[in-house]
Amino acid sequence: MMNDVFFVQRRWLLIVLVSFFAPLNADSIPQFQMKDQYGQSYSDTSVKGKPIVLMGCFLRDVEICRKQGRKLYWKMQNLLWKESNKVNFLMYLDLKESNKIVEEYIEESKHKQYETILLDRKGQLTNGLTRGEVYIRIYNKSGKLLSSIYKSEIEETLIQEVYEILKKEI
Repeated sequence: MMNDVFFVQRRWLLIVLVSFFAPLNADSIPQFQMKDQYGQSYSDTSVKGKPIVLMGCFLRDVEICRKQGRKLYWKMQNLLWKESNKVNFLMYLDLKESNKIVEEYIEESKHKQYETILLDRKGQLTNGLTRGEVYIRIYNKSGKLLSSIYKSEIEETLIQEVYEILKKEI
């Protein structure tokens, strides 16, 4: 009987601790370390110090990711103009479902001037992704989450919202 009470109390304490610390983790940039298609390394610690726009999607949604990511990226480049270098824009693609055709395409595209895409081969940033949508998160200079949203299409209102957030941060 005493062992049962102790076991229940220990289990309850574990649940309380996990639920207390889980939100703290969700409000910070996730830990990651990966390379882009050109072989450049990135990590959660290397991108801190500037506001971060982190956009990602599953491999099967690469067209949505590319189209909407480019739209947001280039609109921000124009709106932020000379201050655009004060923001880290990171787009990532979940490559856990990669295959030979995808890998050949990545290899061939190394010689083209495409926007940088982080290749998430281990699923480090998979948590939170939704099929058919781009997962957009904005973090401040220290990696604290400011905004997160799922979109299949980027509208002008969202572009303005992202711009306002970034202007306050830089």
